[in-house]
Amino acid sequence: MKIAVHDLGAVMTIAPTPRHTSSEPAISTGRARLPGAAGIAYVVTWVVGLAVWPVNLALNATAAQVAASHRAHPAEATVQYLLIEGLAALLFGFVLACVLRAHRDRASGQIAGPAVLSAVAVITSLTQCILGLLVTAAATGGHVATSGSLFELLNRLDGVKMFALAGATAWLAATRPALPRWLRRATVLVALALITSGCAYVTLTNGLAWTAFVSGPLLLLWVASAGIALTVAARRCTPRL
Repeated sequence: MKIAVHDLGAVMTIAPTPRHTSSEPAISTGRARLPGAAGIAYVVTWVVGLAVWPVNLALNATAAQVAASHRAHPAEATVQYLLIEGLAALLFGFVLACVLRAHRDRASGQIAGPAVLSAVAVITSLTQCILGLLVTAAATGGHVATSGSLFELLNRLDGVKMFALAGATAWLAATRPALPRWLRRATVLVALALITSGCAYVTLTNGLAWTAFVSGPLLLLWVASAGIALTVAARRCTPRL
């Protein structure tokens, strides 16, 4: 079968030519904003969670004190646990996952260690969220002893989480991930503060509970700064049309 030259030309004329759309750059830009948005949302979640129920029970609070506090403000306590121990854990995990991915792409170091520690911190925090809800339920149900025991376990797990966070952030700083130099240096201070407050919570030493007012804000700033730094670096590498 023969194909006429004019027929072949018509086919070539009619065939659509591939076009490059702006969807890929738009998607890349959207993804680049996610770490920074998650870091900022992490800080906002903590601030809102603390403002909802500004009750600061002692680490060695009695079961009666724990039950009375949660029974008086069950809704506020529930929202705080869902935000600070639940949503904040997911946001932190997302930012750390972005840092680990950037480290994997730009460096040859191992990421298994900080990845495991980050997972431990997230899982521990989600466990605390469930325990907090159980504390509130026990308190409103009149189970004073149970609410006190669960609250004690929740505080001790807070110390475990702080140790995991200290290890994850320090490991990332030591292996030189894709983070600014000033943030890697600041990680040393963050890790030391977390270790100190972690000791207070694991041992329920109320005299050292004030250290959480140092490690907490430092961790919030670190997570937000890490997310924003990744967003800035990614947007610089995003091609523009």
